[in-house]
Amino acid sequence: MATPIITDGSTDRVREAPRVVLPDNPKLFDERARRFAQLADGHSMGAYLGLMAQVARGQQAAIGARAAVPLPPAALEQSRHYGMPPLSAQGHARAPLWRDDLRDILRTVRAEAAPAAAPTLARLAAMDETSLEAMADRVLAGTTLDDDAACVPFVGAALQVYFMRQAASLAVADVSQCDVATVCPVCGTRPVASIIRIGGAQANLRYLVCALCQTEWNMARAKCSSCETDKGVHFLSLAENPDSDQAGQTAVKAEACDECKTYLKIVNQDKDAFVDPYADDLATLALDLLVDEQGFARSGPNLLFHPGSG
Repeated sequence: MATPIITDGSTDRVREAPRVVLPDNPKLFDERARRFAQLADGHSMGAYLGLMAQVARGQQAAIGARAAVPLPPAALEQSRHYGMPPLSAQGHARAPLWRDDLRDILRTVRAEAAPAAAPTLARLAAMDETSLEAMADRVLAGTTLDDDAACVPFVGAALQVYFMRQAASLAVADVSQCDVATVCPVCGTRPVASIIRIGGAQANLRYLVCALCQTEWNMARAKCSSCETDKGVHFLSLAENPDSDQAGQTAVKAEACDECKTYLKIVNQDKDAFVDPYADDLATLALDLLVDEQGFARSGPNLLFHPGSG
């Protein structure tokens, strides 16, 4: 299914843009690692962003190390006929491969991590399968415990690899009937942010980016990504807090909704050709604080961060 876009102001020339874009970039995590490293330089959260660059390099090592597990035909049939996400994050029977992805990430990070990360890496390496699966369930359900905090970014990163690999094995036809615009049509997860790209079929359109499987789906601009209203939607930026060391990062704004009192960040590639919604989101946590102070709650997670892990 495609979104018709008028390209020249007339009604007789229309460009078709994809409604759903499955993750097909084999270098996605490598590019994310470079963005994290770029943002870390001189940043007040530089150490954490640098650690996430290492995590992303581990994700890149893991993504090509194993193949996707075929989905049951019934899941694809339900998606086509009933508009249900075929890879429901909480309903999907995860294969143990995600734990292999976690081991690859831990191995990469262990080789170059700062000493401060060593206790968390050791804890995860020693954790039994039952405990790991229970923590993964909590990460996906958004019910993590304070004691999970340091482990969440690593478990979340491994789940991203696993679910991205699964999503990339699908065809757009498998998910084109999913009509709940506020959640990922592949796995049913909320978006981490939205992005407006330059160039290509997605140029100048707003795409929500799944916090888990990296799938992108189109939603009209100036429309709340949580309640879908077009009333009371406005933008906030760090320009309102010039003392922040992130005030110059104008590519990222918070799209806040007065109707449901939620917000989600929007990353504009036109401002900076090299952006990543996950990395740029973490690099602008000062914006989250600013928006939170104004009474808005964040509507989507970033699985690479837990409030107690930074």
